[in-house]
Amino acid sequence: MDSNPYSLLISVNNPVPVPSPSPAHLPPGAEMASTIRLSTARRPEDAPLARVLTPPTTRRWSRQEPVPFWIHDGRDDRLLCSVRPTAPDGYDVHAADGAPLARVTRRAGRLLPWPRRVRWTVAPDGPARPVTGRVGTWYSWLLYVATAPVWFLYVLCMMVYSFVDGSPDGTAFKSPTRTRWRVHGAGTALDYRGISRTYRFTARLLDPRIAYALAVLHTWERER
Repeated sequence: MDSNPYSLLISVNNPVPVPSPSPAHLPPGAEMASTIRLSTARRPEDAPLARVLTPPTTRRWSRQEPVPFWIHDGRDDRLLCSVRPTAPDGYDVHAADGAPLARVTRRAGRLLPWPRRVRWTVAPDGPARPVTGRVGTWYSWLLYVATAPVWFLYVLCMMVYSFVDGSPDGTAFKSPTRTRWRVHGAGTALDYRGISRTYRFTARLLDPRIAYALAVLHTWERER
């Protein structure tokens, strides 16, 4: 990939065992849990940008019980980076040779004593500047709060209708999700767009390995 911006899509898969023999840095029985693709890729047989591998597990990844994972290049299967949980909502990203690349942290949102949005922070190792992203734009949260009573009544009516009709209830009242990770004074490095579920990435502002790791963590946190 060059330095021009491009859009990523994280696909969460049913775990697929890694063919033997697996690379030495992977645990026995490692599985492919996700793929990272260009949003313009249309054919499933097209090689992804990267593959995400995890240890074998019978439970789904969660913030309460995270597991390490490895990101491999989608073309030649070489290791790009590894990600290991270090603390609640804290993760260290390492290069293929073990050198530290960045620390990713997630600060939970809250309503009281004063509202604050979920915040993701990337602290790169070395001279690179931090990258910070808040979940939901301020104007989307304002609209969300202002229209909450209407949506609550709509969801309640749909739940009653689903109960009477016997059809599954697919209605959900979802909060704003758009997230822009910005480098202070330089611009937006990564932009998650909730409607398309894609990440617009500007490579000149952030190491692609860190961006891939951040996008995977953000996607797993949302979908699991």
